[in-house]
Amino acid sequence: MADYDLAVVGAGSAGYHAARVASDQGKSVALIEGGERFGGLCILRGCMPTKAMLRSAEIAQLVRESAELGIETSEPVINWSRIVQRTADLVTEFADYRHDSARGLDRVDIIRDWAAFDSPESLRLSNRTLTADRFVIATGSVPRTPGTESDKHPPGLEETGYLTSDDVPLLPELPESIIVFGGGAIALEFAQLFCRLGVEVTVIQRSPLILSNMDADLAAALTRYMTDEGVKFVTNTWLEKVELRNGLKTCTVHVDGRVETYSAQEILLAVGRRPAVAGLNCDAAGVVCTDGWVEVDEQMRTTNPRVFAGGDVVGGPVGGAHQLVHVAVRHGEIIGHNAFNDSPLTFDHRLVPEAVFTDPAIGIVGLTDEQAAKSKRPILTAIESFEEQGKALTILPLMAVAIALGFLLTMRLNALALGE
Repeated sequence: MADYDLAVVGAGSAGYHAARVASDQGKSVALIEGGERFGGLCILRGCMPTKAMLRSAEIAQLVRESAELGIETSEPVINWSRIVQRTADLVTEFADYRHDSARGLDRVDIIRDWAAFDSPESLRLSNRTLTADRFVIATGSVPRTPGTESDKHPPGLEETGYLTSDDVPLLPELPESIIVFGGGAIALEFAQLFCRLGVEVTVIQRSPLILSNMDADLAAALTRYMTDEGVKFVTNTWLEKVELRNGLKTCTVHVDGRVETYSAQEILLAVGRRPAVAGLNCDAAGVVCTDGWVEVDEQMRTTNPRVFAGGDVVGGPVGGAHQLVHVAVRHGEIIGHNAFNDSPLTFDHRLVPEAVFTDPAIGIVGLTDEQAAKSKRPILTAIESFEEQGKALTILPLMAVAIALGFLLTMRLNALALGE
């Protein structure tokens, strides 16, 4: 007889909710977490700390713009140590809440240890072997770095040094200037954060547009707005090398046939995240991974039908491009159900809402205009600017675009929005 009905490796959003749903069905669960704290990426290093710091940056910007609204004050004084402490306090509060919630689940044992597969039926812990009828891989993701993705990073980057998004909430002080590698949500949120806190920011992006997975109109509008705030964008580039010059981290970049250099006190590497499967020994469980991503079907089953996976660690259409907390939550709920039921649930990846928490913020669900056009079905596109709306005239910033796409044949609405 197995030790548990379900063994979950990782206590982030996917792992916790898989354990919760299994517990609700009367199953015994081992919830295994090797990290120092509960909560996963969103609580510890992603959603919560980022949004806390962005709020401080938003207030700083509102103070600068307040004179236009009839409220005159001096230039805001940035207390970075206070921002960091407030962020840390909020993270602790959320992490403790998640841990207490897990402790309150019936028939769930919390095991603070690292785990790896010994076989398709067992996990190896530090001092024992644990068996279960079903398993869940929910180990999350880590930033892409030169040590793991060396073919995608320029010479000199590792030697010169860089920050990742995990490092920003721990910075002892703000840099005077920073170069941000990347044009996705993480890169842009931190670029605006630093800019609004008085840091000189340059964003270097390989592709012609930022947010290459989203609609081009939204990307262009956000670029214009952030440029007006002071962020410098260098796009359609090839990054040749990174080196130290006169105490600054200097990047040699090819742009439109020219060779240019950009220097800053710090570099933020924000070019995505990779699945955290190192040391898990998935091969021993008969679980196939492709480029590190755990392969799953729409029922969240891996190539071993007794092993499920969810959250940032999974690839394919159900994951990979959707490294989002609400996706991880839904993965976990589906896993907790499917592990013990003959009527399986499936994850529908076609209509996953996504957001970029810049200011203005971006929201998207469904296909972009380009993706819809590739379907070769008749489409209807509507573009509306909020700038001419009464509410928009009373607030700052005065820039917002809304786009709606609807397939004429299916009448399924796909919506994108940028605005307050």
